[in-house]
Amino acid sequence: MYRTRLFAGLTAALFAAGAASGSLRAQEPATTGAYNDEAAGYFQQAQEWEEAGNTKQAIATYRTLVRDYPIAPSAPAAQLRLGELYDSLGNSKRAFDSYQKLLENFPQAREFDRAVEAQVAIADAQMDNRRYEQATEMYTSILAAAPFAKFAPSVQFKLGQALENQKEYEKAVSAYQVVLDRYPNSSLAADALYQIGYVQLTEAEGRSQDLSAAIDAKNTFEEFLIEFPQNEKAAQARENLDTMTGREAFDLLSIAKFYDRKTDYRAAVIYYSDLVRRQPGSPDAELAGARIEEIRATVGEDELRAGSERAETGVRAAMRRRLQNQVQTSSLSNYAGPPVSTVKPPEELPAPRPQLRTSSNDMRPQGGGNPAPADLLPAPDLPPVEPELPSFE
Repeated sequence: MYRTRLFAGLTAALFAAGAASGSLRAQEPATTGAYNDEAAGYFQQAQEWEEAGNTKQAIATYRTLVRDYPIAPSAPAAQLRLGELYDSLGNSKRAFDSYQKLLENFPQAREFDRAVEAQVAIADAQMDNRRYEQATEMYTSILAAAPFAKFAPSVQFKLGQALENQKEYEKAVSAYQVVLDRYPNSSLAADALYQIGYVQLTEAEGRSQDLSAAIDAKNTFEEFLIEFPQNEKAAQARENLDTMTGREAFDLLSIAKFYDRKTDYRAAVIYYSDLVRRQPGSPDAELAGARIEEIRATVGEDELRAGSERAETGVRAAMRRRLQNQVQTSSLSNYAGPPVSTVKPPEELPAPRPQLRTSSNDMRPQGGGNPAPADLLPAPDLPPVEPELPSFE
């Protein structure tokens, strides 16, 4: 019995020792130097392959190091060398992806900024070759992984340029706006604000009878001159404003004349008046003011008002007074005349609300509308049916 207990105790001890040994091996990368030494050995071997001119074998060795020893100190350097070797072979796509893995997997590594710089160079090359869609994707990936790296303001600005070259104007404006919102102290803030105005101006030139983009551009350039009056682009901003002032007057006058020809005098007067307000004292404003007076003399002031603002005609005034008298009379205690609802209301008052149907069989429409077909109408002698009152017996 004693010998059985002793054997069981030894077995348990050996099992515990084996478990501890397995646990040690599982934690070895973080607790012993062997893991790091093995990774360093792979790194040294890869460098020797490079010196021997065997780039393919060097790449394979670096990849093994990163895959099998991802937390070794040499892993970020190996990932960086992978990108650099792919770049040297002209494979910019795989190089960019290798640098991206470094940004995502080793954000605290000292090689981080070098990887970002290399990615920016690859994306810039795409821009130089007018591959704007690829450049857009690359700049977006960089910003997703490194939104506050030292290159981030420049990358964000270049993203706006890539979108602008694709004529994605709304997205370009949003990208430039991020420079102002996220990096307000960047040296590119002034350029971003100017570029927003320029994109809006470009968009306005491509629109017909739509002044919204032109107005946005004018406001942006005015803001630019207030914020950065000494900037090298201030002179160009002022020139753009002068050009837009003449363009704005021309557009307003063109739209007003368009409605004038269509005899939509109310709309024409609105645009003529807007021109007078925006360009007081200008020749176009004087022309617009004279035309407003001519229209008023021709059609009358009442025709230029909105429907609810028009003067009350004699017929409508008489009808309104008649309805008012009926209401006042029906409110008397001894009133015995017809119900007020039989009096037709004037035009400016809402139509009376329809009455409830008296029966489920009575499907005739109430309160106006098109009459129902004859075969859908109930029998003419159908009496109204009222619901039965509840019984309390």
